[in-house]
Amino acid sequence: MFAGTDLSQILLFPVKDSESRKYFFIGCAIALAGFIVPIVPYLLLFGYAAQIAAQIFKGESPRMTAWNNWSGLLQDGARMFGVRMVYALPVLIIALPMMAAGIAMPIVMDNVNSSELETVMAVFVLVMLLFGCLITLLSLPLGLIIPAAEMHAVAKNEFAAGFRFREWWGIFRANLGGFILALVIVYVASMALGIVMQLLVVTVILSCLLPLFIPAITTYTTLVMYAMIAQAYKVGRDKLAEAEVTPIVSQ
Repeated sequence: MFAGTDLSQILLFPVKDSESRKYFFIGCAIALAGFIVPIVPYLLLFGYAAQIAAQIFKGESPRMTAWNNWSGLLQDGARMFGVRMVYALPVLIIALPMMAAGIAMPIVMDNVNSSELETVMAVFVLVMLLFGCLITLLSLPLGLIIPAAEMHAVAKNEFAAGFRFREWWGIFRANLGGFILALVIVYVASMALGIVMQLLVVTVILSCLLPLFIPAITTYTTLVMYAMIAQAYKVGRDKLAEAEVTPIVSQ
């Protein structure tokens, strides 16, 4: 699924040595800025992840590099973010009415009779559950295929490539197990870091570290996730190329 790749190289590359940790801490500072400045810091982080993915596409081991060419990072990050947002539109379209209903519900409750209150609440809960189930059904497959589309846009250095379904679908299908495994590993790592964060929350003194720990989690999971997905994409691309060459050789 990962073509013999040492997963520890991917899991540890953001902090494997002092040079890597220096650039990792810069990434943490950028993620921390995301609490103050909207969107832009995350575009920079996505752009840096795209830079890591490009290393893997070339057959190199992932490594932290200097944060430079800020305009290039913004451009690459905006490309990835744009691909993700377009594919996520169905979920957003469903989520917006839910948010509107949640905001309007207190106003509605203040203007209905007490005899109608239970009925209104029952209808509200039922509608929210139905919309929630629909969002879950859409989010699961989208969460699996969107990274593949993002990686295709990065590999081709073109926003439109993320929507050339036939091109990246073949790569995705050729290494489906790798894409699933990549997301599972990232999910498990995120859960482990989440447990550590919960321990910090219940510890009065260590809870002061949360403003630093949350950006670190964001930076680490973003970089590792896209490194994993990039490796899965590369293996799928290589498998697809081999499958296309084999019939020609046989003839």
